[in-house]
Amino acid sequence: MIGLFFYLLLWIPLNLLRLIWSDWKIEGRGNLPPRPQGMILAVNHLHWSDILVVGASLPLSHRPWWVAKVELFSHPVTAWWFRTMRVIPIRRGQRDLAALEAAEEALKQGAVLIMFPEGHRSDTKQLQQGRGGAVRLAVRSGCPIVPVAIWGTEAGFGGIVRRSPVRVRFGKPYYPPVEGNKIPFDRMSELTDDMMLRIAALMPEKYWGYYRERMLAETAAQSS
Repeated sequence: MIGLFFYLLLWIPLNLLRLIWSDWKIEGRGNLPPRPQGMILAVNHLHWSDILVVGASLPLSHRPWWVAKVELFSHPVTAWWFRTMRVIPIRRGQRDLAALEAAEEALKQGAVLIMFPEGHRSDTKQLQQGRGGAVRLAVRSGCPIVPVAIWGTEAGFGGIVRRSPVRVRFGKPYYPPVEGNKIPFDRMSELTDDMMLRIAALMPEKYWGYYRERMLAETAAQSS
């Protein structure tokens, strides 16, 4: 219960800010699978404030879990805070089996797990190459991936207060097309690109970054 209390202390003021003052709009929230279905929200990452914006853009029925770098858990007080807020620590740049198993178990129990598949914030403020952790977890847990695009947060929380336009767009959920619960080695890159292209398709062209050429080619193919 204490975790929910702290979550509401953030969620309520942020939504009042969204509704009363800021130019912060949410699209496609109806695409979220109903609870208690577990799901992975695969979100691009522009600024640390994305964490607040995405969390507050979800309905209370979809209070999320998170995956974050283990360095945030170095102090007992912050470690307690993050665990209370449903954050799973992970060692970045490694295949952290303990973190993956904890995330998989949470998903099987119905967690709404937010992941940033780029691995870290984008220095270019555009999409970076994605990593396959979200795809692997979706296949192992049998849960869908919901692609989510966020943009306008480049200026940080101050930009939100100054009424810079911020957009959060939820795409349609999907299941990575894999038979069984293991991904063939030669398919991982393809499935990761598919996830990232689904995110790119939700956002303006100027944010396509690493996937720009692929998106332009697919757009041209669809229009021909």
